Amino acid sequence: MLLFSATIFGQDFIYKNQNKIMGSTNPSFFGFGDTSKAGIIYNTEGFDQRTKVENKYGYGSYFFEEKDFSLAADANLLQISSLGYSTSSANLHYIYKATLSQEWIFNPSVSVGFGNSSLDFNSLVFEDQINVLTGSVAAVSNDPINIGSKTNYLDIGAGASLHNSRNLFFGLNLKHLNRPETSFNGNKSNSKDVFMSLQVGYEKDINPYGQGLLPEYSFLFLYNTFSKQGPKTRFDLYQEAILGNVSFGINEHFNNYEGFSVSQVGTSLGVFVEEIEFGVNYSIEMGKKASSGASYNTFEIYLVFDFNPFKKNKRGNNSKFYDM
Repeated sequence: MLLFSATIFGQDFIYKNQNKIMGSTNPSFFGFGDTSKAGIIYNTEGFDQRTKVENKYGYGSYFFEEKDFSLAADANLLQISSLGYSTSSANLHYIYKATLSQEWIFNPSVSVGFGNSSLDFNSLVFEDQINVLTGSVAAVSNDPINIGSKTNYLDIGAGASLHNSRNLFFGLNLKHLNRPETSFNGNKSNSKDVFMSLQVGYEKDINPYGQGLLPEYSFLFLYNTFSKQGPKTRFDLYQEAILGNVSFGINEHFNNYEGFSVSQVGTSLGVFVEEIEFGVNYSIEMGKKASSGASYNTFEIYLVFDFNPFKKNKRGNNSKFYDM
């Protein structure tokens, strides 16, 4: 319960495939590469079926070349069926392109969104339902429930990214600047803490002369993020080899919440088919297992469409900085 309190109710959900859909963490990256894209992610994680958390995320972005800006929209749905809890959000992002020099591009962004959370109290067990002598659980509680089952809120964010045309980028994003109220109880406050995240990415051509056993277009892509929201901090580290039309990667994730930590290590596999990318990521818990003996596992699958017509026939060059 402490784990779910920290990762679900205490902080925004963060996907494992951040290096594939960077806009899910920082919407400024929806403007990266001056292209229009769409994508989806499905994620499931937990100790077992009883503690399963499901997430579904989708987005679309469009670059207005003559006006030097992008518009993007995304939506996310999180569900914990065993608790009868779900939360959804939909956001609209404006990303501007500012050319600082022949090589460096600056992309500031602003975001406005709408969120909704709901809780089915019939899925919860209250103290008076439990018979401590027999261990049985009554179907009905006599405890009065004076709180609502739904809450709605407006959300505002801002961010920025800076990248060159060769191999390097940086990002900063702030979410929940208006500290939206998410409490189910009108007599108590549960405002969202401001969510801050930093990103840095670097790509190296590991076969610049097109010789040897590696494909002609082979790259090493390193991507790291740091996130903080209230008392919780998180590091996500990615190391990915892009070898022609296939990518292989490992990733590490470190969570800390007031001394309680969960760390995971994962592997990823991706396939490029012209302007379409498809991949999976599987992560397992590092270190000690839970008291039940089960480990915290994550499975994630993603699909991305790139609508840039110049990238349709890129012949295996899947560099993040292609055609910049």
